[in-house]
Amino acid sequence: MEILDFDGGQYKRSDNGIFLLRLPNPNEIWIKTSFLTNVAAQNTDFFTNLVKNRQTTRGRNETHILNDYTKFSLNRRYEIKGERNDCLLFAERVSLNDLTYSKSASVFSVDLGRTSKKFGKSDRDNKYIVSYTKNYKIKRDRLHNFTVNPDIGDAYSMVPHDTPIDSGVCPYHAATVVFKDGETNITIEADAGIELNKPIFDMYSISLFRHSFFINHVKTYLDQKVSDDGKIKYLLPTVLHLRQTYNVTRKSSNSKTRKSPQSPTRKQPARTTRSVTRNAGRSRRSRRSRH
Repeated sequence: MEILDFDGGQYKRSDNGIFLLRLPNPNEIWIKTSFLTNVAAQNTDFFTNLVKNRQTTRGRNETHILNDYTKFSLNRRYEIKGERNDCLLFAERVSLNDLTYSKSASVFSVDLGRTSKKFGKSDRDNKYIVSYTKNYKIKRDRLHNFTVNPDIGDAYSMVPHDTPIDSGVCPYHAATVVFKDGETNITIEADAGIELNKPIFDMYSISLFRHSFFINHVKTYLDQKVSDDGKIKYLLPTVLHLRQTYNVTRKSSNSKTRKSPQSPTRKQPARTTRSVTRNAGRSRRSRRSRH
């Protein structure tokens, strides 16, 4: 993944150049034309909600950065106003591919050893999840915050060091992964701190730490405290992998019901990560993000 300056603009480009985002706050995404079929296969439900834009080659030469790319935007269902700009609720809706979802049940869970706990159910549960992650995962793996790698349909979340309890606000950010290219994760996310009518695309690297989800958002969630002797101690936020574990009850052709996927109270099996490469033809009672 890299950031490029071209013709007065700045772009993020994924590992194999399959995705391009024009900064800042991109609500459109450029996809390498020759890989459209592969990208669609990664996340068919989400891809069908992209609208292909009219293409123009005016003023472009063969070295133009947008050559061989097709530009897509989101359809109107993705407009975010009011509650729709709630980053966690939006992340859940994208994960379920249901932009009308408004139930109280938590869609995501976080693995805690051999068990898991639902994220967003309550401030106390979120605080417990962060405490476990810091005491068991980060102590064992100092690079944890940089290398969190959600599957497609799962999400990133960043939670501050001191999680408020029943404060009436929700001080975290969540972003759902919709595509992958090598070690680059492509996300779509709402942000109550930015006055936009559409969510934004972004991309994060799991190997180049300067482009990680942690580095991109740490300044917003970094806390500090001053000791009695005047020394400043910085309190780092924690990055979580939110697994989509929502139980969806469906009716089969013989009218019997079945639930999918497995119960979020048990540890989920590892998922197969699909990535397009050149070899393969963001308290449920109040969920406003602090930004």
